[in-house]
Amino acid sequence: MIAQSPGLHFRELQRRTKMATGQLLYHLNWLQKKSIIKTITDGQYLRFYTFDSLSEEERKVIELTRQESIRHILIHLLESDCDNHENIVRHLGLSPSTVSWHMKKLVNSNIVSKEVDGRKSFYHINDVNLVKKILVKYRESFLDRIVDRFIEMWEE
Repeated sequence: MIAQSPGLHFRELQRRTKMATGQLLYHLNWLQKKSIIKTITDGQYLRFYTFDSLSEEERKVIELTRQESIRHILIHLLESDCDNHENIVRHLGLSPSTVSWHMKKLVNSNIVSKEVDGRKSFYHINDVNLVKKILVKYRESFLDRIVDRFIEMWEE
């Protein structure tokens, strides 16, 4: 499960494996002691990865795309190439403060760049190919129809 869906946090692993808390903790601890998996804290969640799987940049993108709102923002930016805060809010139906919070995380992680033009801030993805690669490679782990729709458009 961790190899197929790197970056999952404990509760999501528990939901997907349908294991009891104690049983899952036992197995995760065993895998960690045997150096099969590693854990990384992103400030909010303890996330699980296999040792061989990801570069630092890929790990950052996966951590953030595990959050549905950020995933939708990134897909919107992939589809529109560049957009401002107001349009992102309107298109995704999120509150302005939610979009601001997520954009700040994306900018601080160097996944998205922000350019100010007058009173408007415009955002674009720094490495489009990396974000596309993550969405395609881990498509099944997102359990999200918007990702499927984007990938279908991109593959055509």
